[in-house]
This record gives sequence, C-alpha cells and structure tokens, in this order.
Amino acid sequence: MKKKAVRLEKEHILEVAVKLFGERGFSATSIREIANKLDISVAALYYYFNSKEDLLFTIIESIGNDLLDILRKAKEDSDDPLQQLKNMMVGQICLVPKKRNGIKVFVEEQHNLSTADQKVIYQQHRKIYDIYVEQLKELKQRNILAFDPPFLAAFAMFGMINWCYRWYRENNDLKIDQ
Repeated sequence: MKKKAVRLEKEHILEVAVKLFGERGFSATSIREIANKLDISVAALYYYFNSKEDLLFTIIESIGNDLLDILRKAKEDSDDPLQQLKNMMVGQICLVPKKRNGIKVFVEEQHNLSTADQKVIYQQHRKIYDIYVEQLKELKQRNILAFDPPFLAAFAMFGMINWCYRWYRENNDLKIDQ
C-alpha cells in the first residue's frame, strides 16, 4: 500500500513521537509505528530525522531547553531570591500538564541515547542543576533558608519535581500550581 505524499512539519513528527514514546516507551516504539501514525513512509520520516535516536535526542533536548527558559524567566521576574526559587519550582512543575509525555521521556529515556548524546544532555542538565544550586546557595548566604550542603536540597527538589508527571491528574482537587 502506497503512502500518500504529505507535507509534514517537524513539530508534528515530534508531537507524535513524544506521545508514542511517552505511552509505550522508546524501546517499544518503532520508527514504522511513528510513520504509520503519521500516515507517511519510513523514508519520509528519515528525511527529517537521521534515526530514532535522533528523534529521541531532539525531544529530550527540547524539554531541557524549555526548562532552562522557565528557570531564567523565573529569576528575571523577581528580585526576591525566595520568590525566584518558588517561581522556578512552580514553573517547572506547571510544565507537566502541557508536556506530560515529553517530561516522561526526558526523565526516563535518556539511557537510550548514545554516549555522545548523553554527554550533551548531561551538560544541559548540569546547567539546570547549577541554576538551582546557585539559588539555594544565595538563600543560605542570606540566612533565608538553611541547607547544608545546598546540592542535597537541589537533588531532593529534583526528585519531587521530576516525578510530578506520575501522580498529577488534571481532574484532581489538587491544582498543579499548588
């Protein structure tokens, strides 16, 4: 059966891949399944992405860039370091209802990347981590909050924030920004 010629947007491919990777996992999703869902040939999909891993890398990098943007904006929106930290955390958590599957892929599927791509993503994660640690150091220095050492608090926050996609449901009484 011949697939119809369709002008695709790269973003549409990413949306479909994020949905499938989020629902089924990276390893359990084939390029053929993604192409079938888009009603295109596998060759057409390879026009946009070199490989399934290239698609995964693009998704993970994009979510990381979204997080970096949220953190930078949170710091710019207030001069109060405690409010900045709150804005950072709420901003990151509020990404869950918008990009639940993307966040799941971001958190759970990085091990499927090549060593070279993992290094790139690690550097991106390090930037996210460093923004939080610097914020916590500032709060400690100003005697607003006391964490010793601040990096442990950052890891605890990541543990809570990164798993919000698992428990948060939109029809729940608890709103995401709470």
